[in-house]
Amino acid sequence: MPKVGRTLEYRRVRWLAAGHSLEQFLRQAWGHFPTQHQRTVVKADGSSVCGLRSRQYDADGFAIQCARYTANQSIGVLSMVPAPDAEVGERPPDADENFLNADFMALVRGNHVIVMNAGRNAAALGNYLRGLFNSAGLPNHTTQFELSRVGDLDKLAMIENIGVKAVALRVDIAEASAVELIDGAGPDTIWNRAKRAAASTLGALIAQDDQLARIREAEAGTVTVSINIKKGDLLAAKTGLDHLGYEVAEDEEADDFLIQLRDGQSISPDEVAVRKRVSVDAIANSVSADEAWTKMRQYMQELAANGQLEA
Repeated sequence: MPKVGRTLEYRRVRWLAAGHSLEQFLRQAWGHFPTQHQRTVVKADGSSVCGLRSRQYDADGFAIQCARYTANQSIGVLSMVPAPDAEVGERPPDADENFLNADFMALVRGNHVIVMNAGRNAAALGNYLRGLFNSAGLPNHTTQFELSRVGDLDKLAMIENIGVKAVALRVDIAEASAVELIDGAGPDTIWNRAKRAAASTLGALIAQDDQLARIREAEAGTVTVSINIKKGDLLAAKTGLDHLGYEVAEDEEADDFLIQLRDGQSISPDEVAVRKRVSVDAIANSVSADEAWTKMRQYMQELAANGQLEA
């Protein structure tokens, strides 16, 4: 079989209230439904996510494969008969089947999660699990969680040991968010939290680039905002900027940034995220679930061995 590359990403479950285990709730909800048809969650747009199959790994967790599809949706068919003009044909699914749009997989061990193809911020997995838990009649608190990105320990150690020279955050901006960004109004975003956390040490020593003056009038677009030490080498200012860099690196919402270290190195989101590229067998427009789960299990064991799961 041909091999394809896939990325495994590590996420940690953050609960609204402490003391819960996502693995426990997943095992309970999955076991409540004996068939894949019953483990289907219908989304607001009319598409569905179906819990296809699972694998028990005892102490290493519980693995699942889920499929996205739209009920009774046809697929396009291309004619290979030579012709001056060729139209796209259509083929509907047979009775009792649907065509696969895409799938995603996850391995859940306690509150530690390895995901594959689960979308930005692992939203596909999180939304499916909340729907599944609701369908199984689990209490409301079982849905009150986030699948948060956790910074790579080596990269976070670099920030602590080397120190931060500057932090640049690239943002898509609208008029409302511009006010929030500069004036600190609005929701508890990473930028607002980090600014408040560092305010006592940075104060007037923080220099912000001249693009900020133009952001207030912006209605749309993308702007890179840089924060650095204006002049001098004061310890308080350096400590505050180190803290800001650490906060940005660990925050789930800060997905387009560049942290410049004092030794000239830089750290980007892809480098901070705990992820691993693997090669797996391609099957149809998916991959071998058994091989993918094996790779995920091995990666979870690697993370446990290097202390990532204990942080």
